[in-house]
Amino acid sequence: LALCLALGSASASYCSGSPDPDAPANSEPILEADPVLLRTVENGKLYVVNANKTTQFYVTHLYGADSYTNGYIQGQLLKEELENFYPSVWRYLEDEAESALPGKFPQWFQDKLMNSAMDAALDWTAAATAPYTDQDFLDELKGMSASSGVDYDLLVRIHMLPEATKGHCSMFGAWGSALPTGDGLLQLRALDWDTDGPFRDFPAVTVYHAAPQKEGMAYRERKSSGPKNSWANVGFVGFVGSITGMSDKQMAISEIGVSFPDDSFGQESRKGVPFVNLLRDVLSMDSSLEESMDRITNAHRTCDLILGVGDGKEEQFRGVQYSASVANFMDDTNMQPVNDTWHAPIEDMVYWGMDWLCPGFSEVLGTQLAKYHGSLTPDIAISEVVARTQTGNLHIALYDLPQSEMYVSFASPKGQDQDMQYAYQRSYTKLDMTSLFAEAAP
Repeated sequence: LALCLALGSASASYCSGSPDPDAPANSEPILEADPVLLRTVENGKLYVVNANKTTQFYVTHLYGADSYTNGYIQGQLLKEELENFYPSVWRYLEDEAESALPGKFPQWFQDKLMNSAMDAALDWTAAATAPYTDQDFLDELKGMSASSGVDYDLLVRIHMLPEATKGHCSMFGAWGSALPTGDGLLQLRALDWDTDGPFRDFPAVTVYHAAPQKEGMAYRERKSSGPKNSWANVGFVGFVGSITGMSDKQMAISEIGVSFPDDSFGQESRKGVPFVNLLRDVLSMDSSLEESMDRITNAHRTCDLILGVGDGKEEQFRGVQYSASVANFMDDTNMQPVNDTWHAPIEDMVYWGMDWLCPGFSEVLGTQLAKYHGSLTPDIAISEVVARTQTGNLHIALYDLPQSEMYVSFASPKGQDQDMQYAYQRSYTKLDMTSLFAEAAP
């Protein structure tokens, strides 16, 4: 789960990884989505995109009036896949826990595992975050368990993994003068996480269609009655937390787990809202960058992260230094950490490669972005920026927000490619999000 190595144990240690200096461009064609309908149930549809190819993934459409119903629909549509995915993840975690503790889990979680089993450690995480976890988040898992037969406690435990592992990832936001037309917003979310386990075998995009909202509803009433926005969650089958995604408000998220912070992060906390719950709320409830900034500022935050939120309507992007102690919002005028050698400022761009203090990846990412400043397009970002930075091993989303387009790529599934291919090496699929959000209910 962690791709970088510590050079020391202090908070000022640095990630030591870097891309191959001869990393090739990605010359694979960009695919147009060709969804094939597999199943329908009341208020739900399941499609497969790129059917019978190694680039295939599921697209699920949910039209439920509340979170429990949306979870129940997923269990109906994806029963076999859920019965395979979640137990496979659990077996993998138990097999890997003892042999790979230092590389896969932060110190606080290793300490928990030294004195208890994996289930107890994840249950502790769930209990610590429970007072801050939205009931609709749990209700969706309850509905999924009821219809699929997958144990509810298992679903909750797997959803605690991001809090315990975070992953090493990359992001950028580019707007204004950075783009060929002088306007627009292009945003990257590259997920660098585990490719040895079953995660790469179950890629999925889940589309939640906005539920009718009654005028004058309080915030909690709105949430319990279903999402305010239509939004797409990119990840794995049945995973209801958000690590990657985009909404019909032309908003999108990015996220990086920070294993190499500096002192400006202050203290972490294990007690607060799980960040996958917070990012889900950004997509499902927020209509503007300002609303998301307010949400993040006022949240009971937990672990060290860098978040990214883009708003295509305003053509603005903010990176967020995120911890229990701070929520600092950054654009090109105040991007941190400051380092003219490996994290140089670029007009109308912000970026981070793999971590907060990760010179090898951040320098290459910055160099490629500077090289294509003023001519950056989705095609160039895919072929020349992401591929040469070698980031996004498990999945990637590139958002062209004003155009309501999302380009996704997933790591190759096991047993279907002669050689393992990371997401950044493979064909991306272009999704017309306007069409996805307009998909009619069955």
